[in-house]
Amino acid sequence: MLHLPADFNVGEFAVHDSLSGSLIVASPRMDDPNFEHAVILMIEHNDDGAMGLILNRPMSTTVDEVWDQLSVLPCPLDQQPLLQGGPCEGPLMLLHDQPTQAQIQVCRGVCFTTDEPMVRELLSDNPAAMRFFVGYAGWGPGQLEHELNQGGWLVTRADADVVFDPDADDGLWMRVITGIDRSLAMLAMNPKIMPRDPSMN
Repeated sequence: MLHLPADFNVGEFAVHDSLSGSLIVASPRMDDPNFEHAVILMIEHNDDGAMGLILNRPMSTTVDEVWDQLSVLPCPLDQQPLLQGGPCEGPLMLLHDQPTQAQIQVCRGVCFTTDEPMVRELLSDNPAAMRFFVGYAGWGPGQLEHELNQGGWLVTRADADVVFDPDADDGLWMRVITGIDRSLAMLAMNPKIMPRDPSMN
């Protein structure tokens, strides 16, 4: 894993022909417990590595429980869980739908920021869609490409409906993987008949 410092500068990444703005979805054969049934929004992916946020790892801690670390204003989010974005430590990260307060516009209707003044501005505006993350998923140069070639991940288009799905738990994985390949989803429900190579379905 590529471990970025807590004060990493997202602007240092350059977006080329990459998986930035896509979803990668753990295949049924993914054996890393950090990523089993993970649905990951790719924030950045280039020759220097990649980083993304796991969309379906809600924590027992809710945003309002840590709100006083963010703002003196009343919390506009009612019992929304923090999401564990991945195994790498990093700053509090926010996905939202306001392009004017974005460090990165990930895909249509989905923006990313870690900038504290931007976060505070967003909180005062109370946008319709917000997801808070602690931690992220990171890969060094060529690591994600290797995992893709080994069949560990499936790739599909990201959209705001998936990113801001209110039921962001393990069921999200099945919904997304069914959209990619219904026959693969059927096999995933019966791992005894799942081929060793996820592409052989």
